[in-house]
Amino acid sequence: MIFKDINCNFFVQPQPLQYASTHDEVAGICEDNNIVTRAIYNMDKAADANAVTLKYAKESGGKEYPVIRLMPPVYPEETYTKDEMIKLIENDKALFRIHPANYAAPLHTWVYDWMLDILTESRTPLLVSLQELNLNDAAAVKEKYPDLRMIITNTDQWLNRQYVGFCQYYKNVYFDTCNTIEYYGIENMVELIGADKFLFGTYMPEKEPYDKTFQILFCELSQEEKELIAHGNFERLVEVRA
Repeated sequence: MIFKDINCNFFVQPQPLQYASTHDEVAGICEDNNIVTRAIYNMDKAADANAVTLKYAKESGGKEYPVIRLMPPVYPEETYTKDEMIKLIENDKALFRIHPANYAAPLHTWVYDWMLDILTESRTPLLVSLQELNLNDAAAVKEKYPDLRMIITNTDQWLNRQYVGFCQYYKNVYFDTCNTIEYYGIENMVELIGADKFLFGTYMPEKEPYDKTFQILFCELSQEEKELIAHGNFERLVEVRA
């Protein structure tokens, strides 16, 4: 089985006490574990972090999709123009990630303004970490932009009823798998929200990929459900935006 990772990160410089951290180290581990495609994100807070992400993605031969840190238009010196954002989507097949807590840019419709229009119209996923997500803010965005594809990453190992209900109530809301680690976690969640709502995500290099690949391979789901989570949903949402 092949895997396609929606939550694969890297640092430019080696990080202490980690089994891997740089792009090339992470990429090598992916290749060894049959993770053939990944959405890559530079975890450095440097000013050129997005440029570095784009550089590696372009050099990958189609194996990597750049995930761009997105700042809203109210920070004009740190964000993209409409034309630049459209070019990133069309030419680089970019995805976008926001940090509403870390960068004091809450997920409000008025904050991201036309950026949400572009993401919705282009069917480009918006990634946001569960730890930074305010469900009230996310619900207001989904009310106005029901077709916006929102992928909630770093999902908690104890997904509570509110998050499950949010995913059930709103269409085009998805989870990654990186913290679904409790006993029968994948099976229980698939029963609640369906295999088409999960994307394989490792959260490398903060986590090692092996437990995720083994979990998908040996869980008690049908082969069709396993294939959807391992790579099918990535192909549908990231590779084919139609």
